[in-house]
Amino acid sequence: MSEAFDPFNVSDADDLFTATVAPTSAPISPVKTRVPSFNIKPQYIAQDRAPPIVVLPKMDVKLKLHEEVTSKAVPGMGEDGTVELFVEGKVMAQAESSISKIPPFSLQITSPPSSECDIVYQNFCKVQTERKIQVSKQRSIKCKVDIPQPKAECEVLRYSMTAETKNMPLLVQSKASLKGNVCRVGIQIRSNLSNQGDINDLSISVPIPNTMQESTVKITRGADTGSWDECKRLVTWKIGTLPHGQSVLVSVEAEISHTMAQLVADDDISSTKFNEKIQCPVLIRCSSLSDTLTDFALSASPWMEDPSTLSLQQGQSYRLLHRVPTRK
Repeated sequence: MSEAFDPFNVSDADDLFTATVAPTSAPISPVKTRVPSFNIKPQYIAQDRAPPIVVLPKMDVKLKLHEEVTSKAVPGMGEDGTVELFVEGKVMAQAESSISKIPPFSLQITSPPSSECDIVYQNFCKVQTERKIQVSKQRSIKCKVDIPQPKAECEVLRYSMTAETKNMPLLVQSKASLKGNVCRVGIQIRSNLSNQGDINDLSISVPIPNTMQESTVKITRGADTGSWDECKRLVTWKIGTLPHGQSVLVSVEAEISHTMAQLVADDDISSTKFNEKIQCPVLIRCSSLSDTLTDFALSASPWMEDPSTLSLQQGQSYRLLHRVPTRK
């Protein structure tokens, strides 16, 4: 084949993309094919700036719940029977903050129904919501508290209620027995295992009725802590601290009066009336820095519209006067 053979005139073309096709019957205009060019500019994504760091004020809140309680054991219910309570309580608050103005905080209260518990709020404690808890029939109350003075302990609210309970901090057994003409009264007290701490300032008092001769009163157990006040006709044991789960036993005895002795000898009096005449109720006073006697509960959290970093400390205490009838 001849080297001059070039039917498509490739040798005369500028390049492969500008080649012309040889005419066959009619001349064809040369067609140039171009490679498309893409004008792509580099795009840069702007980096978002980090948001400024917001430092919330620090806030330390201390809540103290204290209850003054008088109670009476319901006769005939046994050692673990029902006890009637009358409670007057108060809530104290103290707040400190890292800024000059103390931010408000949210106080959540769980209390018995309004029919059993009456709450009186201070003017800086505003109730926001109140609802009934269906399961326990208690109230859930949310308050906004704006402490007026920093570092100063102030009263937030007071409450009073009457209630019944079987979970007393003290388990009390008292018994009076007659042997001949001598009546002996014995009292045993045990600190409940469900208590959070010890029982403090424990004292036991037994008034001696006129049906017993005051000149024959004798402390038979607990003589080191007991005393007899002849003017008040009162025997008192000052126990002090009763450790958690521990018990104490005290007793006193005295001869019955000549009139009662004659009635017993003549069998002219029923046992029920005799028991009433030598009734020696037991009065118990104590306190605690770790427990309360009701279901009144508190918690605190930052107020949503004025946030802060809140640290909470809680304390609870009570002072109790408990009356127990002597059983025969």
